[in-house]
Amino acid sequence: MKASNLLRWLQPSESFCMICTSRRVQALSSTLLDRVTLKKLSQYLCAPCFHEIAWIDQVLCMHCGRHHRCPDCQLRQSSSLWLNRSAVAYQSMMKEWLHRYKFQGDERLADLLGTMLMPAIERVSAQLIIKYRLEQAWRASRKPPLRWLKASRTVFWDAVTAVPISEERYRERGFNQAYQLAQIVSRAVGVPYVELLVRTSHEQRQSHQGRGARFQGIDSRYQSSAKGWNMLMRHVGKRDKLHILLIDDVYTTGSTVHACAQAMMQSSPCELHVASITWARS
Repeated sequence: MKASNLLRWLQPSESFCMICTSRRVQALSSTLLDRVTLKKLSQYLCAPCFHEIAWIDQVLCMHCGRHHRCPDCQLRQSSSLWLNRSAVAYQSMMKEWLHRYKFQGDERLADLLGTMLMPAIERVSAQLIIKYRLEQAWRASRKPPLRWLKASRTVFWDAVTAVPISEERYRERGFNQAYQLAQIVSRAVGVPYVELLVRTSHEQRQSHQGRGARFQGIDSRYQSSAKGWNMLMRHVGKRDKLHILLIDDVYTTGSTVHACAQAMMQSSPCELHVASITWARS
């Protein structure tokens, strides 16, 4: 690394882009993002890097949130997962950003990637509004879905949780990227983070497995956390329904988030709706 770039990394980051370290001298603009999210992203990115983001702006598979036709959802006969929404398509530049964060240990990018989840959370919140037939009142308000849901006091998210990783993977990496992203989402949405899942075994990385293998043998890797569920129920009290946001980094075939939803479904004392929010959709 050049001496000038090294100095930029060591100095406070307010003036420099997290990705390319250039000065942030242009205001960001987008018709896809709300003002609050755009303002936060402007703290992290220069305009050229911002425009590299492969936002998913059109969902063609209403179940998994994919931006083109999805054979995986056709193969899956049943699911405990209500639906998934992802922020970006897993294209080459997005792969580079995630690799730098997840495998090269640049944890400063957690705030950036966590903020990028907000459009997906808005989308899944709109689906929650539609599910409970509140669309007419929401559209009349002209408010973003998340803000309207919170103000309506009719239905809202009860907890945020994350896909857990094994102890071996944690020792290798030093952090759980899904947990870090979930903490950011929890603060942004105003919903408590609760550890509702535990990882029961360590196996080969999903990125090293073929698509067929990802559909098989994963269900036993995740179990519900009795401690987490007790904490959640003390917080929310008696409920007929619960709505959980499950956070992970990448949705490929969906085997991981589906298995996590199944584990939570088996422990929930009431009707459960699990929506996964993943940073990228491959």
